[in-house]
Amino acid sequence: MSIRHERKDAMENRQLILQTAKQLFHDYGVQSVSMHQIAKTAGIGQATLYRRYADKGDLCFDVLQHYGKQFINDIMMYLDKHNQAAPIDRLTGILDLWIDEIEEKAELIVAMSTKIDINCEDGRGNFFLSPIYHFIRDKLSELILESLGPNQEPQAEPDFAAHTIICSMSPIGYFHIKNEKAYTKEHMKAHYRQLFCFLFKRD
Repeated sequence: MSIRHERKDAMENRQLILQTAKQLFHDYGVQSVSMHQIAKTAGIGQATLYRRYADKGDLCFDVLQHYGKQFINDIMMYLDKHNQAAPIDRLTGILDLWIDEIEEKAELIVAMSTKIDINCEDGRGNFFLSPIYHFIRDKLSELILESLGPNQEPQAEPDFAAHTIICSMSPIGYFHIKNEKAYTKEHMKAHYRQLFCFLFKRD
C-alpha cells in the first residue's frame, strides 16, 4: 500500500508542477520564470522540485512532452473531421496546425534545446526517436501515398518525403527564413502549402 501511495503522490506532484509551470510560462514567458518561482507558486519545496527536475531545461522538456501528446490528439481530431478532404489539403492542414504549435511554443522549445544535452543514443531530447515524430511521419506518409495515387512510381519513398517535410519544419530553420524575409505566420503557411501542392501534384 505504501508503494502505491508514493507513486500516486509522485504523479500528483508531477502534474502540479507541470500545470504551474505551463501557467507561469504563459503569463510571464519562459525566460522570466525561475525554478524558485515555480516551486513557490506550486506550494512545494525546492528540494521536491529539483528531485523531479535537475534544471529548468529538464522541466521544459517534460512540458513539451505533455504538449506533444495534446498535439497528437489535435491532429487525430483534425483528420477525423476532414476525412473527406483531398489528401493534399489534409497534409497542408497538418502543417498549418504544426506552424501554430511552433509559433506558440517557440520560447519553450528554445529554452529546452539550450539547456538539455541531446544524446542520440537514447530517446531523451532526440526528437527523431520520439512518439510524436513517428506519429507525424506515419500520417504524412499515408497522405503522400494517397496524393500520389495508384500510378505512383515504384521508387517513390513516402517515408523519406515525410521525413524531409518534418526536417523542413525545424523551429530553427522555420524562424530563420521567417525573420529574414519578414514573413508573417500566414505567409509561412501559404508558402508551405504552395510548395507541397507543387511537389505532390499529379500530372
